[in-house]
Amino acid sequence: MVPSPLDIDRLASPPRASCSYNSGALSAALSPLRNNFELSCRSPLTPRRPSIDAQQQHHRAGAAQKHSTAVKYLSLPSSFPPPNVALGSASTYDGKFSVSGPDTSSSTVFSRSDQPWTLPPTTPALLFGEPRDDEGKLGVMSAINIIVGKTLGVGAYTIPSAIFAGVGSVGMTLALWIIGAIISFCGLAVYLELGTALPKSGGERVYLERIFRHPYMLATCMFMTYVVLLGFSAPNAIVLGEYALYAFNITGNKWNVRVVAVLAVSVLCYTHARHPRTGLKLINVLGMGKLVILAIVIISGVAGGLMGLGAQSASNLSARRLDPFFSDQMFTSTAQRNFSNIWEGSSMQPYNYATALLKVIYCFRGYSTANQVLSEVKNPVRTLRIAAPVALGIVSVAYLAVNVAFFLVVDKDDFKASGVIVAGIFFRNVFGETLGAHVLPFFIIISAAGNIAATSFAQARVNEELAKDGLLPLSTFWTTTEEKSDCRPSSKGAASPFPSAKAGTKTTPVRGLLLHWFVTAAVIVFPPSDSIYNFLVNIGGYPVSVVSVAISGGLLHLQLNPAQRWRSPFPASRVAVCVFLFFNSLLLVLPWIPPADGADGSGGEGEGGFPYYAYPVTALAVLGSGAVYWGWWRVRQGKMLVRLSRMGDHVGGRDRHRDRGDASTAAEAWGLLGGELEGCDER
Repeated sequence: MVPSPLDIDRLASPPRASCSYNSGALSAALSPLRNNFELSCRSPLTPRRPSIDAQQQHHRAGAAQKHSTAVKYLSLPSSFPPPNVALGSASTYDGKFSVSGPDTSSSTVFSRSDQPWTLPPTTPALLFGEPRDDEGKLGVMSAINIIVGKTLGVGAYTIPSAIFAGVGSVGMTLALWIIGAIISFCGLAVYLELGTALPKSGGERVYLERIFRHPYMLATCMFMTYVVLLGFSAPNAIVLGEYALYAFNITGNKWNVRVVAVLAVSVLCYTHARHPRTGLKLINVLGMGKLVILAIVIISGVAGGLMGLGAQSASNLSARRLDPFFSDQMFTSTAQRNFSNIWEGSSMQPYNYATALLKVIYCFRGYSTANQVLSEVKNPVRTLRIAAPVALGIVSVAYLAVNVAFFLVVDKDDFKASGVIVAGIFFRNVFGETLGAHVLPFFIIISAAGNIAATSFAQARVNEELAKDGLLPLSTFWTTTEEKSDCRPSSKGAASPFPSAKAGTKTTPVRGLLLHWFVTAAVIVFPPSDSIYNFLVNIGGYPVSVVSVAISGGLLHLQLNPAQRWRSPFPASRVAVCVFLFFNSLLLVLPWIPPADGADGSGGEGEGGFPYYAYPVTALAVLGSGAVYWGWWRVRQGKMLVRLSRMGDHVGGRDRHRDRGDASTAAEAWGLLGGELEGCDER
């Protein structure tokens, strides 16, 4: 339902010297989402605007150019002719522009209504075309570097042992990595279609909001809880603690590993908070270290296999000459023993394959990184079509090569029992006890620290953007960054013990770092089991499959339903979408089938001593908490709207209140949502 038109004279008047708290500010107050696409966590939805007369269109556009510091909304490209706009139409606006009809009588109305279009909006990429200003944006090589750097992590050195222990054979381990690569390429096709059709930053959040339009904001709130509560650095911190103790020849237990892990996260978060430039330098240096250690592992593994590491000593060569059959059994290298019968010992339990494949998908999940920052990518359609497949191909070959290198040097029994320190066993076998066991493991520590630094840097900004969008409880508390303003009201006037921004500057997101540190430390400390790494990987991977099922199923709905008016410059194959949907659906179902070979013979125990259903239940509970939060948020929004309706005389109806009514009303409205008003003019 479209609200009655507001005062046209008031809308057409030039901005005043005071704060520009007009009806746009109120519409921003009514929505928990910010007004632009440019940051990685912003919603594709924009505040609704009142309908305006066609005669006022050119005057208002000129006023907007003259007063460039006023509140800005999405505008049409200069090459797009302004449509004829009429009052009183029954159309509504839901975040995208649409012009109906070819004749001069066609009309477009912008409304505050939360109701969707009668027909869904056209695809932004096809309506607006490519961005014109590409200066300083990411090109093909930069996008490849971002995807490779985000995807290749310590999982390459820590997860292979758990996968081999689950599936039981060398052949099935390598086959799962190949299957994971195929699934990831199918998923990449899905993300390429969505990313080129919706070339805005935000990744999965943008796609979920386009696919699941009702109930309003439910998908966003559920995805928000997954990002905040499961976007921790705990697995990398556990790896760092394990390798630090291994390098110093200290036996790890439940608490010394966790103490080292919490200290590492604390130091890196503090560095980002107090010395942000140093933190960025650490990310760059440690990121280069990741690539160096990857090359060392692959090259040394191939060399060790060719040299025949693990073979019997030369003193028994006479027996080999006398009995060739005896020599075939006793005088073989580690590589020959591991690859002589690659399918021997393969598991027959679906649960084991599901958990192993979840770990593989967890390692590949960075292939959609570029979709999260598309607003910063030059010519996003062309860049994505080139960079994403190339980067995923590099990552797939690298993961497979690392696993082959491990099997060329590490015996199967040691491989299965090593856990997350399989790379330490690898270095010891290749380079000896001193160098391999006590020096080279520091390379893995460097790689883990690099992942923690990068994750905390990015997650802090994600947390703050969600807080600015009003999607987090206590949004004002979790927001640090402020922009210069002479008239910014705040719902919280008390002094804060945390650093705040100075006028005219943007500060490090200290509050976002604090939230990330708190969640990570809690996840490290509270689980009761000693072996928590695999459990953390599983609860991080299960929601990835939930989101993948939602996105791929939603894309099929968009493709098959003409009423959705869905088009993309790079459509995905239906086969690829169905394969991606099928395998992720299996990964949601198979973990509920209990393994038959549990420790007590009852089949009720999973990895690390946890019940087999522990990680799917935990992951679904996190997503379910988002639904509960959404219900609370909707009730709170309803109460706010009731209060706003009682203040309606101050909003749009009386000219005598122009100077003070809108600003105070909008400020109070936004305060009810726990946020702060933005967009004050500096005049």
